[in-house]
Amino acid sequence: MKTIKTRSKPIQGEFWGHLLVTLILVTCLLPIHPILAQNEQSAIQITSVDNSNFPEIILNYKGLNLSEALPSDPADVEIIEDGQTITPTSIEEHYQGIHFAVALNPDSSLTIRGGDSQPYNLAMLEALKTIGPEPENAHNNRYSFFSNPEVSLVETDDYAAWAALFDDFETIPSDVSASLSSLELAVSALEHSSLTLDTVLVYVTPYLDFRLLSDFYNLVGRAGQLGVETQVWIVMSPRVVGSSYETEMQTELQNRGGTLTHLTGTEIVPDPRGYMDGKGRTFTAHYQSKIRTSGDYELQVRANLEQTPTLQSAPSTLSLDIQPTRLSFINPIDTLEILYNNDGSFQPSQLPLEVLIEFPDGYPRSILNSTLFVNGEQVASNAQPPYGSFVLDLASYVDEEELKLEVRLQDDFGLQGRTPIQTISLDVLKPENNTNGAWYTQPWLWLGMLAMAGAVAFLVFRKPFPKRKPAIEGDEKEQTAEKVVEKAPLSSPIPQKIFGNLTRLDPDQTPSAEKPNLLTKEITLIGRDPTLANLVLDFPSLEPLHAEIHFFPDGRIRLTDFNSTSGTYVNFKPVGTHGTSLQHADLIHFGSLMFRFNSATRTQNGTHNSDQ
Repeated sequence: MKTIKTRSKPIQGEFWGHLLVTLILVTCLLPIHPILAQNEQSAIQITSVDNSNFPEIILNYKGLNLSEALPSDPADVEIIEDGQTITPTSIEEHYQGIHFAVALNPDSSLTIRGGDSQPYNLAMLEALKTIGPEPENAHNNRYSFFSNPEVSLVETDDYAAWAALFDDFETIPSDVSASLSSLELAVSALEHSSLTLDTVLVYVTPYLDFRLLSDFYNLVGRAGQLGVETQVWIVMSPRVVGSSYETEMQTELQNRGGTLTHLTGTEIVPDPRGYMDGKGRTFTAHYQSKIRTSGDYELQVRANLEQTPTLQSAPSTLSLDIQPTRLSFINPIDTLEILYNNDGSFQPSQLPLEVLIEFPDGYPRSILNSTLFVNGEQVASNAQPPYGSFVLDLASYVDEEELKLEVRLQDDFGLQGRTPIQTISLDVLKPENNTNGAWYTQPWLWLGMLAMAGAVAFLVFRKPFPKRKPAIEGDEKEQTAEKVVEKAPLSSPIPQKIFGNLTRLDPDQTPSAEKPNLLTKEITLIGRDPTLANLVLDFPSLEPLHAEIHFFPDGRIRLTDFNSTSGTYVNFKPVGTHGTSLQHADLIHFGSLMFRFNSATRTQNGTHNSDQ
């Protein structure tokens, strides 16, 4: 049997198959479109938190590395306060301006033509000039220019002068050598800048020698530490695209705060105005806090954008020191003397009490009610102004040895303020009781009987007096009359203390013919209802109880409005329920009534301090 050996033939086209696979792999490694380094992550940054008008909080914030502007509609913004979402009551947008800086590294390779058949140097200069001028922001934006060898114009608002410098690079001599000098100038200027504006830095460069890359990455990193993203436009050969040179440059720029746009002859120059989107603007959000206790709380801003996902800021701290109102009795007394009359009545029958209300945390707010406690029991409550005034009826306490007084106040934060307990000793003086014991045991009775007996004996056994002459009798009557006059008590009215007065003014601010209204009480209640006010101004625009003027022992004078409809004004500025200080010669409006306030001391203590 014959064995036949067969010889296999190589598969036809095997070479071309391997070549095809190789080409496919190479194609996959080469990018079809220009590759840009990824931008820094977009974010929202809270720049300040203002709680001086608590419970209203004012947040200032801005966007970082945004490709679109943040919304200014409160419906698109959320405040996250201690994990609770709150919609702002209003948002204000402010344009602060942008600092646009360009660093040029000129080289003859920049003159190659791009995808639009225009030399890159001309296309880039035209593109850079499109960022201005902006007439509405002529005094907001700043411009900087840096070039080799050491040509610079730093932080000018003269756009025309800045743009004129680009004209020198319409032609680039062939003997100009590339370097990092312009980028070094730009970064150094940014590090020494006092501007707080958002900055855009564009660096135009040809292919960089690999020996310069370390210094190049370091400069980009220094700019990134300042929050400035370096937009690199590099003109290079198509053969470099996809190489380790370009891949490493993309990675380093991305890590250090920069982006890369390579121009190889087929691409067109990007629009630099896109780098300005979302920059140069700050926002102020107002919202009502729901926190009512002291502490440190996390605060964040979340915004819903159209083109990018929802952005949320890093947490910021809201520090609150919320304290109850501080209450204290005004001019407290230690002892109260009560004197009984023969008819069983006593004086004084009432005890007026005044309490000073202060907000030690600096957050004035509405008061719900105030309550007076005597010896631990509630006796009176005020649900409307004046909250610090009480009148205690003493009829129920004349048999007590002392009174322990306390006032508690509830505010709309849910906090309760209390006065220190004020102890007043009662010194009750009653007439002596003369009905005790038998009548014959009273010594005064026996003394009276002895005196009466002596008078009778004197009348019986006395000798008749000689008659006096009429002249003498006349003199005696005159002397008696003089004695009567001498014994007549000299009474003089107790001078009434006057703290000041209110002089009615006509519309031209001249005094009217009306008599000034004297202010003789430490607390003067003003209104048109005589049962509520002790200074009655009968005018339809006034409330029954319209306002209060309080003269403090330390010389302070405070005017408070009781939430009236027509309002109270000092020097044409509205007065709220927390009041404002008064000075001599101030103009006061109660509704449409105008008065000049005159202080008894005729002094002015300084500017008005309002708690509004």
